[in-house]
Amino acid sequence: MEPARDPAERDIPEVQNLATLKRLVGRFAYVKWGAATVFLILLVRSALEIAHPLLIAIVVDELVGFEGTNAGLPDGFVRMLVFLGVVIAARGLLFYASGTMAARVSMDVENRLRTDLFTQVMNLRFTYHDKNRSGATIVRSLRDMEKARHFFREVWFGWLEITLLVIAVFAAAFWTHWTYGLLIVGTFGPGILGSVLIGRRVAQLDRTVSEDYDTVTTALQENVAGARVVRAFGRESQEVQKFGSRMDALSTSWVNLERYWTGTLVLLHHFFHVAVPAVVLLGAWRVSQGVGGIGEVTAVLLYCRTVGQRLRPLTRLVILGQQATASASRVFEVLDETDRVPQPANPKQLPAEGGSLVLEDVRFCYGKGDEVLRGVSLEVPAGGSLGIIGPTGAGKSTLVQLLPRFYDPNAGAIRLDGVDLRELDVHELRAAVGLVFQEAFLFSGTVSENVAYGRPGITQEEIERCVALAAGHEFVSELPDGYDTIVGERGVSLSGGQRQRLTIARALALDPRVLIFDDATASVDAVTEKKLFEGIRSAAAGRTTLVISQRVTSVRWCDRIAVLDGGLITAVGSHAELLESSPLYREIHSYQQLTGVQS
Repeated sequence: MEPARDPAERDIPEVQNLATLKRLVGRFAYVKWGAATVFLILLVRSALEIAHPLLIAIVVDELVGFEGTNAGLPDGFVRMLVFLGVVIAARGLLFYASGTMAARVSMDVENRLRTDLFTQVMNLRFTYHDKNRSGATIVRSLRDMEKARHFFREVWFGWLEITLLVIAVFAAAFWTHWTYGLLIVGTFGPGILGSVLIGRRVAQLDRTVSEDYDTVTTALQENVAGARVVRAFGRESQEVQKFGSRMDALSTSWVNLERYWTGTLVLLHHFFHVAVPAVVLLGAWRVSQGVGGIGEVTAVLLYCRTVGQRLRPLTRLVILGQQATASASRVFEVLDETDRVPQPANPKQLPAEGGSLVLEDVRFCYGKGDEVLRGVSLEVPAGGSLGIIGPTGAGKSTLVQLLPRFYDPNAGAIRLDGVDLRELDVHELRAAVGLVFQEAFLFSGTVSENVAYGRPGITQEEIERCVALAAGHEFVSELPDGYDTIVGERGVSLSGGQRQRLTIARALALDPRVLIFDDATASVDAVTEKKLFEGIRSAAAGRTTLVISQRVTSVRWCDRIAVLDGGLITAVGSHAELLESSPLYREIHSYQQLTGVQS
């Protein structure tokens, strides 16, 4: 088992507290009027919190003067009681109003941030997803957002309320007498300052926890998705050990965070507890000297009680705030990614009909690696069909991913009906290109919903026609609820061939001008493949069709076939022509005949 590494030894990105904090506060700009309303309510509440002890001080002084007189209640005493009752009632109403309004404002800000994050993830190029584990993206979308939301729901308005109240109490204490002011600042000040200073360390420790949580989530996600592979190769115990080592690292991070958190709480709360006896001693001295009264001592004690009640959750708010800041910094890292598919400022329009496809000296590499495509030039006329065949690693799937602009070529150009793909609106381009991937991915939903995914307004008759063209109507009709059958998450309730037929139907339902099949028949047998391509050839009439495959049977029906090897087109021609001119094509054909692939 891998030893858990000390978080201090790992290269954990530093949390930029101030910059992240500014961005979090800036998110309230979306709801500025609601936030301003909450601020005004809190301002009035703070004033009432100060008025409360002052009124009680006046009442106490009235009672002291009334002691032993055996007379009726003085008018001043009654008025102060009435004012006190009004202040208490108003304070309660404002507490409810501020809490309700703050919750609504915070939820709006939180939902906006969640939506921005989801939109960004959906629009980032695949180069981002290539560099980042899916588990890390899930963590940022769930755990980090869950922590960041505490800033909007609790931390910001909590800090705002405490700040207003502490300023008001300090001012009132100094107004009562400067000695009380110094005393309260001297006892509460260090605790407040300490709570703020520990925040940066807490943020860094929590960032480490988040990074370790990434690795745990990634391990869980990979093992759930690849459960069959793990069991098929008997790697259960090794995967359990790997998961255990990652859990150890996460536990170490949590312990470090909790130890630091708990250890500082005791020290900080010490300052809060000494305020009351200090005020009593000072007040007793002032009363004994005849320069102070019982009422002022009562008021200052109530100030201490008010501040103490509000400061008791201060450390928790600081911790939540720093954790939120650490998590938000990871969310903002995603939002700051600029690797999105660039949209042209003035996109060109495709002609009403067409489908001609031209690749001009296309070169491409992933990141800083070697070129996968090394100057590919091809031309497919509108309505024509082109098969692309080659060994594993030749660059076939990479070529496919350039056509809908999942990636852009590093050099060269790809044109659809004479228009460079980079000059088209991305959504228009992808509506014009129907893709069937090698992996038959389906969403959890009905058969009809999956087929109509790219074209929600399609009729049931059109759905059934597309499924029939994909040789799937017979098996769908035999499902428990036919086209209303729930296929289950990722379509696991269907066989591989059945899933692939539905993904082909989904591409046909899009009614694109270009159909692309990326080794789409790899998971079906030869008989099913023959049925599929009989339907596909009918559906492809009038459309440009690209068929990428390692099987000769999948491409031999195409008008032309291109042989791709090592990122280069080595030969182009018909099946018969390639058998004569291309040694590689002839080798693939002979091998597949020998192994019975074409039978």
